[in-house]
Amino acid sequence: MDWQLIRKMNQNTRASIMDAYRMINKTLNEEEPDQGSHYWFRVNGFKGDLGLMVLRPQLTDLTAVEALIAKSALGTILQPSRSFVSVTEVGTYTGKPKTDRGWGYVNAHLKPQLPTMNYICFYPMNKRRWPGANWYELSYDERQKEMHEHGTIGRRYAGKIKQYITGAIGFDDEEWGVTLFADDPIEIKKLITEMRYAAASAVYGDFPYFIIGTKITENDWPMLLSVNEGGAE
Repeated sequence: MDWQLIRKMNQNTRASIMDAYRMINKTLNEEEPDQGSHYWFRVNGFKGDLGLMVLRPQLTDLTAVEALIAKSALGTILQPSRSFVSVTEVGTYTGKPKTDRGWGYVNAHLKPQLPTMNYICFYPMNKRRWPGANWYELSYDERQKEMHEHGTIGRRYAGKIKQYITGAIGFDDEEWGVTLFADDPIEIKKLITEMRYAAASAVYGDFPYFIIGTKITENDWPMLLSVNEGGAE
């Protein structure tokens, strides 16, 4: 966020930014079932200020959301920091579901409604292609065995963490994105720490960066825009 610009804004201009946010959020909230979801958050640390995760059926739908924000009054105070474009996926090593419950799990991850939990963690990842540690040279059975350990660890956090995997090969610089939601950020840290010791991560995983954030709602925006003004009111 362009804090220098925000400091110079008068109350009317800030009000127009709030109106733009409400308009954008109204548009985002008009999502039909299984056709989209979104989550606004404050980024903790100095990698950014504001984050938005958006799910849509088509890339053209994402482009429309990007343009809507960029052309609005809200867009005037935003400076793009980083983005990640990917597609929702389910694990490819668990086999085809055999029950309605299994298919329900698949559909909930392919077309999710993002949770309202208070914290979000996003990180991209790659599978290494190093001599002696090349994930893509392993057989399917070997990769399935490695990922089974990951799944076992993840199931211990059921109810505490919601996890979504998105595939980005050909869409972005890294191969996958992992998004975790929780009401206690320490649970996120514990899960990722445990998984670091699994071979699929310890030997074959590469994690360029992590972003942790706190959910924000419309009620949080007035305080977000409230700074010590450098201009006249």
